[in-house]
Amino acid sequence: MVSLEQLEALDLVQWLRSGAAAARSSHCDESSITRRTRASLKALGLQLSRGSEFGLVGDTTLLELQRLVHQQARFLGHCPLRLDATHFIRQQLCAPPVPGWVLGPCDHRGNGVMLGLLQGRVIDALITSDLKGLPSSPELTVISLWDWPGELVVSSCHPLADERGLSRGDIDKFPMLTLPDDLYPELASAIHAMGFGGTSLLNRYDVGPWDRITEDAVSISYGSCISLAADNNLSPLDWKHDFIGGEALILLTEWLDNPAISLLLEDLRSRQKLLQKQLPQLVGHL
Repeated sequence: MVSLEQLEALDLVQWLRSGAAAARSSHCDESSITRRTRASLKALGLQLSRGSEFGLVGDTTLLELQRLVHQQARFLGHCPLRLDATHFIRQQLCAPPVPGWVLGPCDHRGNGVMLGLLQGRVIDALITSDLKGLPSSPELTVISLWDWPGELVVSSCHPLADERGLSRGDIDKFPMLTLPDDLYPELASAIHAMGFGGTSLLNRYDVGPWDRITEDAVSISYGSCISLAADNNLSPLDWKHDFIGGEALILLTEWLDNPAISLLLEDLRSRQKLLQKQLPQLVGHL
């Protein structure tokens, strides 16, 4: 057996991909996270492999059983539940924070990685903005939250930001942020089908040098009424298309009737109502 804080340290390192971030989340120093993680790995007979994602080497059977028990403890209220999302909705989940839940980094990691964390019980719920790549499995429940019309967005200082009556030729003069196929295969396929591509690859969402804007302030990116409302430095291009996006909540079906999920949905319903007052183009489903 490993303690709650020992397995939490291992979970947070895998989830947040940083010992420093795990320490901040646990309100302790990084050396404590390192010590607890090592204790977990030793007790479980595992090794941590380091890369863009932290993997585990060895038989994870005991770990899976431990994570089931620890997730049950979180749903019983002994520890905060864990929620992650994509960056489009991050700001709406931060202010105010979702009661009883701790929010993850909301990074670009792809549905495959995030669903792996969900099914592995590292996180307890996921809000995805990739409606093209929703899972179809009885083990997972997908709850549609809201839809929004997609936008092509640029930095407010972009040459096309204030132009009207744009043509496709105007847009094609500029590089466009391209979603990597290995992260969002269904969404990338839909965008490619629209004829969009470019030379600027979005490898990872970085909240440091370019929070919600393209790195060079020249490339064209994708957004929504939600992301535009969250950042005055973004502007939608005056060019219409038929792409529809939105958000959906994904969780393990076994927790669907848990009171914590009911409270989460009620909280999201309240946020939806506030968003709809500000953004009439947002179509709610809660």
